[in-house]
Amino acid sequence: MKSKKMSSDKSIHSDEIIKIATGFHLSKILFAAVEFDIFSKIGRKKLQAKEIAKMCRLPVRSTTRLLNGNVAVGLLNYEKGKYSNSKVSEKYLIRGKKEYLGDLMKAYNNILYDKWGNLEEVIKSNKFQPVFGPQKDTIGNISKNIKIAEKAIMAQHNYSIKPAEELASKFDFSKYNTLLDLGGGSGILSITAVKKYPNLKAIVFDFPPVCKITRKVISKYKAGTKVKVIEGNILIDDFPKGADIILISGVLDGYDSKICRKIIKKSYDYLPSGGAIILKESIINDDRTSPLFPVLFSIALMIETEGGDARSRGEMTQWLKEAGFKKIRYKPLTGISGKFRNLGFLYAEK
Repeated sequence: MKSKKMSSDKSIHSDEIIKIATGFHLSKILFAAVEFDIFSKIGRKKLQAKEIAKMCRLPVRSTTRLLNGNVAVGLLNYEKGKYSNSKVSEKYLIRGKKEYLGDLMKAYNNILYDKWGNLEEVIKSNKFQPVFGPQKDTIGNISKNIKIAEKAIMAQHNYSIKPAEELASKFDFSKYNTLLDLGGGSGILSITAVKKYPNLKAIVFDFPPVCKITRKVISKYKAGTKVKVIEGNILIDDFPKGADIILISGVLDGYDSKICRKIIKKSYDYLPSGGAIILKESIINDDRTSPLFPVLFSIALMIETEGGDARSRGEMTQWLKEAGFKKIRYKPLTGISGKFRNLGFLYAEK
């Protein structure tokens, strides 16, 4: 027994703690490279450190350290004195790419990074730290400021392209006429759905400053004839008329459970008989300890919002039942799910 215990102890290493403790080092290496647009400047080329430093108007010494850090974490390659983008950086960190995540990284860096430094205070006080001013409604506060709204919406836009494509493939919209996208942001979920289903039209319903951005995105995708944009507040305004299916994506995590229940009940009362609802979220397990991303997201929402939280499949199912919905089902978005995160959607009928 003694030898087995000793063997087990040898398998435990302090590096497990150090890796977690230095996690902020890794994120800042990425954030700094994105802020200086290093990945875009390298593009598909192989460049020396001095060339990259000159392009970025930065000192060679400090730039070299940053480049080496990004090599160490796998975001850059280094061979024969030259740096090049790794495959993952080439796909996600070069401006202009379809799934560019640079705007999201800038949001993490410029908006959220410092707020996480207040975690101990949030825990002690049990009060959130407003990200954008003193208002309690963080989502409303963001959405009412055009500059802030544009940063927030576009940070999520490219990140949502792949889930939008998978949702349109996994859910059959063919028997519905009009999709109401509540708090639809850039409108990418609606745009993707109407492009796949010729008979489907959509309405994006969101705050006025957000809708200005939505219209730009819809114009870019040439979807203006099929996607209408209507300004309003999903909590207090009547929903636009005429839809037979409602989509709520990335909205419920911003509010407390009482408000979430109201939104779902309001949706039920709005829909015609035979209508349907889709709830799409980054889903935390019912015990709320995994997967890692929604657990971290839950803590982030505690820091940033008064009542927001990552949502579990169990609680959303219960809310749908309470509202009166039937035939409740769940589908994972498998391209974005695994040990790190669990993205999926529930759908139900009236």
